[in-house]
Amino acid sequence: MNPAEERPTDKGIDTESLCEEKALELKQAGYHFIARYYNQNNPHKNLTKTEAQALTQAGLYIVAVWENGYPTSVSYFSQEVGESDATSAYNYAKHTIGQPQGSTIYFAVDFDASPTDLSEFVHHYFQKIIDTFKELGNEYHIGVYGSGLTCEYILKNFSEISYTWLAESSGWSNSRTFEQWNIKQVGSGTEVGFSVDFNEAQGDGGGFRLES
Repeated sequence: MNPAEERPTDKGIDTESLCEEKALELKQAGYHFIARYYNQNNPHKNLTKTEAQALTQAGLYIVAVWENGYPTSVSYFSQEVGESDATSAYNYAKHTIGQPQGSTIYFAVDFDASPTDLSEFVHHYFQKIIDTFKELGNEYHIGVYGSGLTCEYILKNFSEISYTWLAESSGWSNSRTFEQWNIKQVGSGTEVGFSVDFNEAQGDGGGFRLES
């Protein structure tokens, strides 16, 4: 029996849109979690503290994903960028949002990475994220967003990372067969007037609500 058969899935969306004024509508539409962005280069995409409060008050969980710039090719990934991304994501979560300890920040590998891409570049990027989180206090779990192959590689090579978010692109390597996902994108469309990606979560997706 695969994990999806062992436990029920929860509905969610990810979006670049500010959801503060639509929080109750999203809850009433049957959603369990909303995935939102942390980044530096496009701050208009970011989750805000007041938005996080509104989502929490509506009874929704929040999933945080760091995606700064364009992690859409192997040229993005290096130790230096890993350290910078980890530091910025950690500090934004802790000091701007007040994200609770023990929840997760996902980091995106938003392309069909090859085995060489993963072992020679993405590996060093995530190792630096792990090291930097430890230096900063290790208050958050680390997750990866990407193809089935990317998720498999990260789980196999890093005991410190256990959260995976499977990208919607089923044509990417091993994405049709990977089943150990915590969150999976399943399509895209419009909800409450927003452009969104639709998602499912099985078990603990690493989401959070703000503490009162």
